[in-house]
Amino acid sequence: MDRGRAVLAAVALAAALALPSAAGPFWTGLVTQMYIFGLLALSVDLLLGHAGLFSLTHASFFAVSAYTVAILQVRYAVPTALAAPAGILAGTLLALLFGLAVRTRGVYFILITIAFGYVVWGVAHRWSSFTGGDNGVTNVPFPALGAAAITSHTQYYYLVLAAVIVCGLGYRVFMRSPFGLGLRGIKASESRMQSLGFRTSAHLYAAFVLSGALASFAGVLYVYYNKFVNPVAASFPVSVEAALMAIVGGTGTIIGPFLGAAVVLGLRNWVSSFFELHAAVMGAVFIATVLWAPQGLVGIAGRLRARFGKAKERTP
Repeated sequence: MDRGRAVLAAVALAAALALPSAAGPFWTGLVTQMYIFGLLALSVDLLLGHAGLFSLTHASFFAVSAYTVAILQVRYAVPTALAAPAGILAGTLLALLFGLAVRTRGVYFILITIAFGYVVWGVAHRWSSFTGGDNGVTNVPFPALGAAAITSHTQYYYLVLAAVIVCGLGYRVFMRSPFGLGLRGIKASESRMQSLGFRTSAHLYAAFVLSGALASFAGVLYVYYNKFVNPVAASFPVSVEAALMAIVGGTGTIIGPFLGAAVVLGLRNWVSSFFELHAAVMGAVFIATVLWAPQGLVGIAGRLRARFGKAKERTP
C-alpha cells in the first residue's frame, strides 16, 4: 500500500511540475487558485476533521493577512521579507482573539464564528479610508527577496506548489504527533480525554490558533497571486466554500481539502459560464455529499479500493 501511494505521489508531482508547459496560462492560474484555497480548506479541516469544530470564520484570517501584506507593500513599500511574515502574524493574532470561541461547542460555536466573521467583513467594507472599501487595495507586486524576484504567474505557480508541499508534509507530521492524536481523542470523546487529565479547552484553543495561522498563510499566497484584495475575501461565502471544499474532498485527510478545492473551483468556473445561479449547484453538491458520500471523495476512493482488493482476493 505504501509503495502504491509513493508511486501515485510521484506521478502527481510529475504532473504538477509539467502543468505550466502542458496546459497553458489559464489552467496554470486555475490550479494555482486550487492550491491556495486548498490550503485554506486544510486550515478549516484542522478543526473540523480532527477536533470536530465547525468554524465559519476562517475567511477573516485569510483576509486580514492579505490586507496586511497589500497595505504594507502598496502604501508603505515594505519589502516582501517583512510584509509576508507581518501578514501571517496579523492573521494569527486575530486567531488568538477569536480562539476564545472554543469555550463553546456545537451550534453556539458555529454562530459565534459567523458573528466574528461578519465583524471583520464589516470593518473591511466600511472602513474605506483604510481598507479601500469595495475597491480594496490594488497593484500588489509579486514577492521578491533581494535579487530573487517572481516575475510571472508561471514562476509563482511553482512557488505556491512548493509551499503546498511543505505545508502538507508539516501537516502530516503534526497530525501524527501526540498533539494531533489528542485532538482526535477530543473529537471522539471530550469527557474521556478530560478524565485522562487533558486540558481540552487549551488543546482546542492551540489548534484554533494554528488553524488561523495556516489560513493566514493561504491569505498571503492569495494576495500575491490575485494582485489585490477587497472585502469579498473576508465574506461569509468564502468561509462556507472553504468548509465545503474540506467536506467534499474528505475531512480528516490531507489530500481531501485540495480535491475539494479542485471540485468546487472547477465547477464554479465551468457552471458560471452558462448558468447564472451557479451557487445553487454548489449547494446541490454539498447536499449530495452529506447524504451519499459523507466521507467525501477520499472516502469513495477508499471504498472502491477495498472492493477492488476483495474482488482480487476472490479471483482464483
